[in-house]
Amino acid sequence: MSPKLMNIKELAQQAIPKSGLSHYAETYITWAGVGLIGAFIAATLDSQAELAYAAYYTNAVNDAVGYNFWILLAVIGLLLFSLSLPVIYLSLHVPQAQWLADQLRRFSYTFFLVAFDEGGLMIGILIANLLHTSDKMALLADKSFLFSDVGLLPIVGLAFVNSFLWLLGESIYNRDDKSYSGLVSLLMSAPLKFLAPGYLSVAGIMLYLVVNQ
Repeated sequence: MSPKLMNIKELAQQAIPKSGLSHYAETYITWAGVGLIGAFIAATLDSQAELAYAAYYTNAVNDAVGYNFWILLAVIGLLLFSLSLPVIYLSLHVPQAQWLADQLRRFSYTFFLVAFDEGGLMIGILIANLLHTSDKMALLADKSFLFSDVGLLPIVGLAFVNSFLWLLGESIYNRDDKSYSGLVSLLMSAPLKFLAPGYLSVAGIMLYLVVNQ
């Protein structure tokens, strides 16, 4: 293996949060399983309904999806994450900033955590829809998400974005020892001459996208 590939592999390993990939997989399976099983049970309970659209149990699943709420949680988490990074860096040199950095990290983690759980739930529901649980479930999913004709590609895209939220959340705050790790540790160890321009560029683009959306 070439030195360049070795460096990429090492960076990828260092970017993994302290909680580890097993926590990631366990949480994803739990919430996606809840969404998947819940959708199937709702469709089974509702199989005898005479209404052609929005019957009681499938509508309950629809209400649980909360796609717009997931976006709101993700946006707030990203904004807090962007605000946290310079304060964390400042706290390394100014101990008085440590308390503020810890609070911002914890708040950012909380929003990422809830968004990740909500995203896992949505993925389970979308998988159930992909398996054609019922015609009513398909109609509800089409009207609940920002895309129609739910297929494999939107599910994979949602899973990728949701995984990124987990990476940021678990990197900025660890529930066990209240430290940061993974990607945030890599960023804090980067030279300021590289970190500052990269941070300003990414944060500026993100803020522009959020405001314009």
